[in-house]
Amino acid sequence: MDVRRAALPALFLLAAPAAVLGYAIPAGAGTPAPVQPEQAALLANATPAVPDGSVTSVVDASTALSAELQPDAQTSIESGITPQAAVGLAPLNETNVASPARPKCWANVSWHQWGTWPYEQKITDTTYWCAVYDNHITYRTSTTTGSGTLCGVNWRASALVGGGIGRGYTYFTNRASAGFSCATTIPWITLHRTHYVDTKRNDRGVSSQVGSG
Repeated sequence: MDVRRAALPALFLLAAPAAVLGYAIPAGAGTPAPVQPEQAALLANATPAVPDGSVTSVVDASTALSAELQPDAQTSIESGITPQAAVGLAPLNETNVASPARPKCWANVSWHQWGTWPYEQKITDTTYWCAVYDNHITYRTSTTTGSGTLCGVNWRASALVGGGIGRGYTYFTNRASAGFSCATTIPWITLHRTHYVDTKRNDRGVSSQVGSG
């Protein structure tokens, strides 16, 4: 896992293949026109050349705490402590850790894509979290975004599905999910797809995708 002591890098878009199932990408073209439902379904269900990716960075406490202000962010803080202590802006005085302790914080961008251009459906989970290193998780805030060329995003969600935040929890698993609607040449025929990606983060700053569908 490549961990850099830097600000969270910008998200990178997938480079689409030059031709997928006979659908060529015209140079310099704008938004492509929808295709017939049968071909659209093939493109929407195809496996992309690069289906997923993940980038993790070390971040400072203020950056981690301010991430909870992002629109639709889902935030969890260890009970009984202040947000400032949870991210390391204040000492964390607890009987089960060396006192006073200050948590370390990380940021991770984890993404997964289904389908290929122009019917790709991409979910990105951006999560900031902090932990008393190799002891327990103190803070996390997650934001889900979705994108696609001809597949619009109907809804997005983020939820904990494993582990937890607080003493006794050395990891948590966040599920980022979204619903997509993909247009075809027939106005009343729209392809609907629902996807999710599960990403596990631990108290040592390690992230890994553990499920998708």
